[in-house]
Amino acid sequence: NKLKKILWYVKRPKYYGQFFLKIFRRLNTIIFKSNENIAIKWCQKNAVSTEEAIFQITGKTIKQPIKELFPDIFLKAQKRAEACPVKMGGASNIDLLYYLTEHLKAENVIETGVAYGWSALAILLSLSSRKNARLISTDMPYPGLDNSKYVGCVLPDDLKEQWKLISEADTYALPKAIASFNHLDLCHYDSDKYYGGRMWAYPKLWKLLRDGGMLISDDIENNLAFKKFSKSIKREPVIIELKNSNKIYHFQYIGVLIK
Repeated sequence: NKLKKILWYVKRPKYYGQFFLKIFRRLNTIIFKSNENIAIKWCQKNAVSTEEAIFQITGKTIKQPIKELFPDIFLKAQKRAEACPVKMGGASNIDLLYYLTEHLKAENVIETGVAYGWSALAILLSLSSRKNARLISTDMPYPGLDNSKYVGCVLPDDLKEQWKLISEADTYALPKAIASFNHLDLCHYDSDKYYGGRMWAYPKLWKLLRDGGMLISDDIENNLAFKKFSKSIKREPVIIELKNSNKIYHFQYIGVLIK
């Protein structure tokens, strides 16, 4: 698998910079492994449930999970995901994404990282009720896997009318996505998990957010980037704990910052 990934990069000179950057960031992660433990403890200390977070932010209680609101859509989406020959990333917190998008009545949204498209599905189900709303997603192809044609595979065709996918690394894709909007209502970050990648992307997304807009970031327990960024902008984040059997600690943590 590692050899496949290396050969994938070798055949694509456009991503050479990304390849060496990835190596550098991985070495930093190994050297500063203790920072991950600090981040995990910080998340554990401050985390609330999805229901508590939504109530804290919106003042409303969830009456139904999103899968119960749109059962037919999710049943078909699950079948498309199961039929996908390439294994990709997880589903994120789709209830959180849907209800916060609804709360904001969001029209301009960026997400980084797509995979099967579960988070995009949650966002687009909200955006579909607003004619001029749109979601731009960025997603770098998985090195060593022929997954490009399957990215966003759970999305039904009618929702894709309000969706644009930029299939490049954040370095190239994010500036293009940002240039498409005058402002953002919501951004969901779920791409480059390394410290440097987050600290490069967070300020760019935050700058474009309108007052009251939200930055949602997945997997904030990986390092101290989200904690440091929150402190730099003097905002107290809402941190959500979500069970995830793929994680070492069986939990992932999602952070929300409100501008």
